[in-house]
Amino acid sequence: MHPPERALRWAGPSLLALGAAGAALLLLENRDGGEILTRWALVGPLGFERLLPLAGLGLALSFLARPSFLVSLALFAAGALAGWEGQAVFLALMAPVPHAAEHLFLTGPIAAVGAGLLLLLPRRLGAAVAPGFSALAGFLHMVAMRLTDPTLHDPRVAPIGFCAALWALLAVSLTARAFHPRWLQIGSRIIGSWLLAIGLLYGAASIAPRRVLPVAPPTPPPIAAPPGPNPLAGPAADELFPRAPARAMPFGEGASP
Repeated sequence: MHPPERALRWAGPSLLALGAAGAALLLLENRDGGEILTRWALVGPLGFERLLPLAGLGLALSFLARPSFLVSLALFAAGALAGWEGQAVFLALMAPVPHAAEHLFLTGPIAAVGAGLLLLLPRRLGAAVAPGFSALAGFLHMVAMRLTDPTLHDPRVAPIGFCAALWALLAVSLTARAFHPRWLQIGSRIIGSWLLAIGLLYGAASIAPRRVLPVAPPTPPPIAAPPGPNPLAGPAADELFPRAPARAMPFGEGASP
């Protein structure tokens, strides 16, 4: 094996190791509370909902020939740019979906379903639609990055979000392309079915109508007694409740014991 090929073979595992080391450093930095952008990096671009579809897409791209692989990466970048700039269009299209705004407008479930379908399709058909799915994945990822941006105007958010997505995509795809174990053909379809099921279940649970429990009626206030004379006042009260006789004082009034 030539040195360039050997270096390319270990590019994927090296990216995985670098990413794991970077995530560990971010965790250590945020142990006592760090910058808001570093905290967002752990739960935003490196969150489970973001990384899982990207790992599935990277696995699907590992089966492509090199020209199709490079075209898919280029379209992923183009889709990411379109998602960052065209977020408002996507939000307008997804606005009628019930409860979509509570789940980042279903960017995670749609990306998971797309990656799962790409892994389940026949290889020739998957190679034909992989560039389109790559563009869609980049678009959805950057829409989610803009929706979760905690700073609103920090210019570092877009590069961090895109680099995290590209890292996940390349780390999985290059590792799978370099080693490509025999079980990967069947294993990729199993992973695709999992991604498809996760995306469908999560998406359906997000938009399902919610049962609203009935509110108990308020407790009525106590009924006040009607105004009028007290029937137990006067001589009638003395007859029903006679007063006890006064107790004799052992000393005279005002005298000391």
